[in-house]
This record gives sequence, structure tokens and C-alpha cells, in this order.
Amino acid sequence: MRVVVNEFMSLDGVVQAPGGASEDVDGGFTHGGWSMPYFDLEVMGPAIFGAMETTEAMLFGRRTWQAMAGVWPGRAGDP
Repeated sequence: MRVVVNEFMSLDGVVQAPGGASEDVDGGFTHGGWSMPYFDLEVMGPAIFGAMETTEAMLFGRRTWQAMAGVWPGRAGDP
């Protein structure tokens, strides 16, 4: 078995959700969503989606699961 971890992490070690500024404000963090302006779908899309397509199972943290669970029912048929 091989375990692969994908995280959104800055070069200085900040692990932060890639969404909006209010997505993860624990501990007074005010820079949420910092990575979205740099997310190039043509570059990052194939990397992220490729990893998801070749995986047998995914384990999400609570917050990621909660955010995605609200979206999944409306995504039927979306690859």
C-alpha cells in the first residue's frame, strides 16, 4: 500500500485551505484563500484531477469533507 498526502502549503510552511478568505480563520488567521489567485487551472487542474483519478480511496479531514459533502449531491455525472 502507498499513502500519498496532498496539501496546499506555502513555502514558509503555512497549510491553509485554498478557498475563500473566511474558509479557515482559526487562531485569528486572516490570509485564507491566499493561493486562489495563483491557481492556474490549466497547470494545477491536471495535477490534482490526475491524482484523484488514480487513487483507490481518499481520506479527507473534517472540514474538507463537510465542504465537499454539501456539493457532491449536485455533481452527479461530473467527472
